[in-house]
Amino acid sequence: MKIAITGANGFIAKNLILRLHNYKKNKIYEITRSTKKKTIDEIINHCDLIFHLAAANRTINSKSFKKDNIDLTNYICQHIIKNNLKKKIIFSSSTQISKNSFYGFSKKKCEKILIDLTKINPSKVVILRLPNIFGKFCKPNYNSVVSTFCYNISRDKKIKISNPKNKINLLYIDDLVELFIDILKKNIKKNQITTKFNKSINISLLKLSKIIYQFEEERKSIFISNLDCQIKKNLYATYVSLLPKNKITYPLRIKKDSRGSFTEFLKTQFNGQISIFTAKKNQIRGCHYHNTKVEKFLVIKGKAKFVMKNLSTMKETDFILSDKIFKVIESIPGTLHYIKNIGNSDLIVLLWSNELFNNKKPDTYSL
Repeated sequence: MKIAITGANGFIAKNLILRLHNYKKNKIYEITRSTKKKTIDEIINHCDLIFHLAAANRTINSKSFKKDNIDLTNYICQHIIKNNLKKKIIFSSSTQISKNSFYGFSKKKCEKILIDLTKINPSKVVILRLPNIFGKFCKPNYNSVVSTFCYNISRDKKIKISNPKNKINLLYIDDLVELFIDILKKNIKKNQITTKFNKSINISLLKLSKIIYQFEEERKSIFISNLDCQIKKNLYATYVSLLPKNKITYPLRIKKDSRGSFTEFLKTQFNGQISIFTAKKNQIRGCHYHNTKVEKFLVIKGKAKFVMKNLSTMKETDFILSDKIFKVIESIPGTLHYIKNIGNSDLIVLLWSNELFNNKKPDTYSL
């Protein structure tokens, strides 16, 4: 399929183009503000489908709404009529069409121009009245409150919330792109106007800001938030995509002694923590038991002997672990266990525990 995309430099278009590149047979034509009209004409002539995503939505010059929104839409439609073309057009409108603003008025006018096209031309139009879209590539301090919050909070800048209880309707960019792909594949027999989106959610500005502030605070203490719902996962992905360069990487605290080292990597609220430890040649780590705590061990470098002793039967069992074959072994409650480096190089082991280490109640006992 030959696909034209207006506003190709924009947030939504960038995500759509990235996804469409996964479909090798598609030919993508990009239209931006700098594209000459002659080139636009040629693109419209050759394409099967137009994603009309171009729009000025926040500008100090109200004339831009007419030029970038209304005039471009009118130009595309007039060219289709003049050359008696048949096109499938997917237009990104906005829920703001009901608002008394230059942007809302321009989107409403564009919708009318497109619908009028189909009354005298066999082209079909799908209009999506989009809520607030958020995700990677979105400009902060421009048209996305999510990106603005993520950008400013990650840079220790204050955010302004005039009405904390005010709720906004959010739709994640990947969910929108999936919808685009579905429409692209379907044979549209009549015009469609979509105003409701199954995966959109309503959230107050106060709750939104609290979630993002939590991401920032937990990152400082190697915690990861409880991403128990899709909206939190999507918000976290957006937050990470807007981190400043100096926060993309961060150091971990390493505890060293004569045996080797121990480093906590990641802590979670409900699913324990992940750590990594090393052991020098012939050194032993552990030699303790837990009443309730369970741990998983994975040797990622070196060779080790893992010894377990059941404190009820006093039966002892040992296992050989190495980086040649990745095997996970779990400690069993009420079982003494230790790991010994029997290789010729430092042993490196990944460790997961089903609970966070608590100094006051470590559930770790030596014999």
